[in-house]
Amino acid sequence: MRIKKPLTIAIAMANVAVVSAWAQEDSQQDEDWALEEVTVTATKRETNLMETPVAISAFTQEELDRQGIKNIKDLGNTIPNVDIGYDASQSSPVISMRGVRSTNTSELGDPAVGLHFDGIYSSRPQSAMAMMFDSERVEAMRGPQGTLYGRNSTVGAINVISKKPVIDEFEGTIGVELGRWNQELVKGVINIPVSDTFALRASFMDETRDSYLTGYYDANQYDNRYIDADSLGATALSDDAERTFTQNGNWWASEDVSLVRADAEDFYGNVDQQAVRIGALWEPTEDISWYAVVEHYQDSSAGGINTIDCDKAEQRTDGVNCETYYGSGADEYTVAVNVPGKLDLSMDSFRSNFRWDFSDSMAFVYNTGYAVQNRSNLIDVDAGRNTWDMSMSITDAENVSYSHELQLQSTGDGPLQWITGLFYFHETTDLNGYFLASLDNATFWKQPERTVEASAVFAQATYSLTDTLHLTLGGRYTEDQKSDEGGNNLTCTRDRSINTDETGEYGCFPAYDQALFNELSTGYFTDNSIYTVNTYNDTSRTWSHADYRIGLDYDLTDEVMLYSYVASGFKSGGLGDVIYQFEQDPNTAEDIYDEDGNRVVAATFDTNYDEETVVTWELGAKGTFLDGRLNLASTFFFSKYKDMQLAAPDTAYTFLVREVDDEGVLTGNIVSEPAVIYLTKNAAGSEIMGLEFEFDWAPYPNGRVSGFATWMQTEITSDFENRWNFNNQALFELDDWAAAHDNSNDELYRNLKGNELPASPEFSFTINYDHTFELAHGGAIIPFIGIHWEDESYLTYWNVDKHDFPADDTSAFDDSRDAFWMVNASVKYVSPDDQWNVEAYGNNLTDEVIPYYADGSDGLVSGPFSAPTSYGVRFNYNF
Repeated sequence: MRIKKPLTIAIAMANVAVVSAWAQEDSQQDEDWALEEVTVTATKRETNLMETPVAISAFTQEELDRQGIKNIKDLGNTIPNVDIGYDASQSSPVISMRGVRSTNTSELGDPAVGLHFDGIYSSRPQSAMAMMFDSERVEAMRGPQGTLYGRNSTVGAINVISKKPVIDEFEGTIGVELGRWNQELVKGVINIPVSDTFALRASFMDETRDSYLTGYYDANQYDNRYIDADSLGATALSDDAERTFTQNGNWWASEDVSLVRADAEDFYGNVDQQAVRIGALWEPTEDISWYAVVEHYQDSSAGGINTIDCDKAEQRTDGVNCETYYGSGADEYTVAVNVPGKLDLSMDSFRSNFRWDFSDSMAFVYNTGYAVQNRSNLIDVDAGRNTWDMSMSITDAENVSYSHELQLQSTGDGPLQWITGLFYFHETTDLNGYFLASLDNATFWKQPERTVEASAVFAQATYSLTDTLHLTLGGRYTEDQKSDEGGNNLTCTRDRSINTDETGEYGCFPAYDQALFNELSTGYFTDNSIYTVNTYNDTSRTWSHADYRIGLDYDLTDEVMLYSYVASGFKSGGLGDVIYQFEQDPNTAEDIYDEDGNRVVAATFDTNYDEETVVTWELGAKGTFLDGRLNLASTFFFSKYKDMQLAAPDTAYTFLVREVDDEGVLTGNIVSEPAVIYLTKNAAGSEIMGLEFEFDWAPYPNGRVSGFATWMQTEITSDFENRWNFNNQALFELDDWAAAHDNSNDELYRNLKGNELPASPEFSFTINYDHTFELAHGGAIIPFIGIHWEDESYLTYWNVDKHDFPADDTSAFDDSRDAFWMVNASVKYVSPDDQWNVEAYGNNLTDEVIPYYADGSDGLVSGPFSAPTSYGVRFNYNF
């Protein structure tokens, strides 16, 4: 790794020395505004945050509300070295922690950061989109957590803990939030003590909001089966409205059809979600506690969509930019589509935490969870940027998962504290969906039974070698099995052997005639009977691994702790589709069949990938100073990854087709086209090094300052030779899309050794400040401001500007992200009896346009962006 390690180690030691120096202060002040102690469960038992030898950040529901955090996606700027984007095609957050993430959010992939709710593992990242209401706290643990938290926690884990019922108190809250873009949010909680041993707690939230995008429907794109201005609530633009790049460039586009403005209420980027949770707590004796919760979540929005990075497009030399696509004034929040967004995502779950302290020194814990996720969606993939006119739909998908975890753990204050347990997890996915390139082909996914079965045994113990020195040893043995039974990829292609001047069917496609194509029903491509089976995905693989944790922590004083550990992590490999290349006649491009009428297979491609492993060394310090008014925590870490899993589109093989010109007429030539798939590969190795510093300070009775500062460097350290696959045509100055994806062209290959990992800025910091002005009548006014700054970074692992290309200027086509500021602020009034409060807020007050991912597949860099400035008012009433 080309990092100046002596300098880095010096910084780390200085970091620890700062905390140690604070420890020498013996404050004589006796003030009464000490910070409240925070209890966390990072070690599977309740411990004080500042006495837990793990890099962890914790947030209460009040802190989440104050910063407008309603789901995992909103947490990005609040946790050191964490970046959270969004995959619109899968309606899923993409969590990056310490430069590590997984962009394969489909049923084929696993997240890089383990998600847990009430300590119970959640396999699908979509489940994190609206669970942060009526929460006790959210814990974000950084570094390998595999020993105790298991699956896919190589870089960290996030645990959302819901509020349990209170047995001896009746309470309730109702809240309303009104904001920009017609946002309306209603939420409520009621806690009912049923008896001396039993209580119920019910909570709900309901939120709607119009889209902040300037959206248009464009019937000039090839597939206009969905365009119905009346039913979509769209209104026509003026007669002199500018025509778009797509309208001018498509041979089928009519001169008379203008864009129509979409209704923001049901356009991409809107919000329409509801959730309800009912929890029950039973404590029949002092030794037994049972908490169970049922939960339902529904998202009926239009989903998200990627838009153009207009700043980069403006740097193109050919004059193609956002305004040429969408008209004057277009920006990153402008988009014209021909396929409306639709999302129907529901999740129903049950979680149970049972604890029995059956002796003075031991307790039995049983955690179990069951979840069902149903999803269907429709998304305009190209969003008018590409004449191939692509859309994607998950027609129906059901994911069923359940888990069991048995724990036996020590209690009491003895020198040896330990926990051991068994874990079992099962997941089954039944998915159907298709990808459509309207001018050429469609692919249908039929996956009736994709399963994951994981089991593990684990143990961890901490022994006090002396009153101040403690040794921790932990281990976990995991076995993951993944299988696919009856899965197929099916294809539907145009038969190009038929003269294009003739009408009729081309395979399952009509002729190159837009009018004929648009006579098809909107459900035509959902019928898998029109397709031909192209792959048989029956496969199964098993991975096993033993992880460990060795740690030492030392109580330097009663207020300061130093800790260090070395730990390993493991993320199992995955199953890809088994892809077949069929033999073709080089003179006609037709498939060759055997005597039984089956297509002859020329080659088989196994797209499975191997496990990812990591070893992390961490050195940290935590201290409480100034009579409990200041908490400091610092961490230096170094991680070494082997076979890191990185995902991107790639060419599996090339196939022959009869060439068609821009107006759909056969030229008579036989040409090659690539079969591009989304593929996960194992990079040879990478290293990550960084420093995290967190602080929480009450400088005076009514003031609070908190935040963090980070430094991090990441690098792919071994040879990782790849055919380039980010804006190939522009960077290599190729006119032909097929040539840009030709695996046999050595000029397209680059070694990615030395590249940085995505979403890993070198420096970042966050600072939050609030002050309570106590009023004479007993009420209070509390202003708050939060400022986040982040250094420049990359949005993918391609790192365009680190490599040479035929194009002289790559700035219009690269994957860089500029440094940015984010400012949130609010002012809250609290009534004298704390019965009600009202708060005015503003988020992203600097109106930063922040990209969270970069797609460079069509010459225009696109992706999801941060929301523009938002503002509103919240009101809460307690009873």
